[in-house]
Amino acid sequence: MEPMISQRVPGTGNVTVYPYLCKIDIMSSNSYLFSSPGQIALIDPGGVQSQAECLEEMVQILQDELPRPVVVYLTHVHIDHWYQLKQCKTLSKAFLAVQETGARALETNDPQMTLSLLLDRPMSAVPVDIRLLSCHDKTKLGETSLNKNGWSFDYVTNSRWIAEDAVLYSQIVPLGKEDCLEIYHTPGHSPDGVCIRTGSMLIVGDVFFAPNPGVAGAYGWSQKDFMQSILKILWILENEKILICGCGHGKFIDAQTAHKTLQVMYSDAASLKDLQEITPHWARRTSDYAQDLISELERIFTIIAGRLAYISHVLGELEEEAQAKELDCLLDTAHMDELFVDFHAFARELHAGKKLDIEMVHKTGQVVGRLDKLFAKRKLESVLGQSLLERAGRLLSDYAATYRGFRPPYIVSRVDINRLIEVVLEKLLHHSYEEEAIMQAESVEDFRLALMARIAHVNIFEYVDLAFWPGSGKPFARMDQERFADILIDMLERFAGARMKKIEIATALKDEWLTVRITGRGECTCHPLSQSKRFFERSLALSGGLLQTSFEANSPCVEIEFSTLQDEV
Repeated sequence: MEPMISQRVPGTGNVTVYPYLCKIDIMSSNSYLFSSPGQIALIDPGGVQSQAECLEEMVQILQDELPRPVVVYLTHVHIDHWYQLKQCKTLSKAFLAVQETGARALETNDPQMTLSLLLDRPMSAVPVDIRLLSCHDKTKLGETSLNKNGWSFDYVTNSRWIAEDAVLYSQIVPLGKEDCLEIYHTPGHSPDGVCIRTGSMLIVGDVFFAPNPGVAGAYGWSQKDFMQSILKILWILENEKILICGCGHGKFIDAQTAHKTLQVMYSDAASLKDLQEITPHWARRTSDYAQDLISELERIFTIIAGRLAYISHVLGELEEEAQAKELDCLLDTAHMDELFVDFHAFARELHAGKKLDIEMVHKTGQVVGRLDKLFAKRKLESVLGQSLLERAGRLLSDYAATYRGFRPPYIVSRVDINRLIEVVLEKLLHHSYEEEAIMQAESVEDFRLALMARIAHVNIFEYVDLAFWPGSGKPFARMDQERFADILIDMLERFAGARMKKIEIATALKDEWLTVRITGRGECTCHPLSQSKRFFERSLALSGGLLQTSFEANSPCVEIEFSTLQDEV
């Protein structure tokens, strides 16, 4: 099937389709304009003005060739599929056919089910002419005829048991001669979701889009219904001689690919339990988190890129050009920089009111996905220290989980806080290389690895006095040990980077709270965590801690509180 061209629908006698395929965007959806002797059927007029104007022009051409009823069918009532409907004179006069649940949402101006609240598109009530697949129709079954301004809208309601616990309801609408539309109720992405078949072509709405991050969990999402609908669509593909599927977003999919994709989706959908509901509040909170996270990723990847460049330079000076070139290929810094520049331009548009929070959520998902592909952690491990790489990897995976609708993994354990801090300090002060390894290398490869480890080692605490004063006893805290260790290292590095001559760490136990206090000694006009406080607050919350920052006698301080577990006797 070719977009923007009228062509005959396979498996029909006299039906043509004009597919209007949009670039994927938050306020756009694909449209399908079917023409038959008995009816012009427009599926999903979309949410973009230029799209609706084009479709309106095509409808007028078809009407001039042969006057007949125009019916607009919605695969579901999310506003990106129909927003321009009432802005166009010709389309606004068409009969509107919507599944019963969606019809109620349009007529009562439901901002949640239509997603108008989430997408910040104000709407007014929309009257619906034809309620598809209503409870009455499903109970009654058989033939029905509705009179609409002198035109008879006829349809037949059927039901099929396709599995022990799955009934597939459909309605057949004649289009003239032997051709028809068959409309199937396939909820999950939205309670009113339908698929529409004519001949060997099946329009599936947002079925393939439904389990995506930032989509699954939107108002009306149902994991159980979605999994049942996948089974229903698989049955349609197998029993109705489908050749091609038209999607609500993206390109056409052939039936064989659709079948394989749906089978994989069914397994994936089984994991989509307890998703956070995607609301305007979730979008705002996640948008703020996304911007903080990208700033942190940019800082970490800049450090990684700088260290790689330095190692490569030194290797070049030592006439190890081949190894230097290999290092240059470990991280595509040019592509990485482009991603960050593009993100910051997008963020400026958000702050100027030209983008929505939910768009920022999706944009960050794209950037994180691409950074993850650039981040060859296993290859970098042979060159750089684990701590920096682990932090970068955790940030990427945390956003992936949040974007998916889950809370990032939080592994609570009983931790001796004093011992944990001692281990972290030992790690910071320990050389990540062995002095003798270079001279004792038994092969060229061993020599190069030892040499790179020596060059890569950067001791930012070399001129910093790190002092630890553990509190009395052995206080145990409830926390995510690995997360907190990462956060503590990050904080101490920032204090060292702020030119603190001495960094004091102390723990204290009071009542049911354990406090970790970090104090920097040295000249400092700006708190080391000032620009990243919100990021650290969220990170510590995932670790089980609460954060406070302050200045005392010109010394920057941090206090982290955890609930305690008293030592067992």
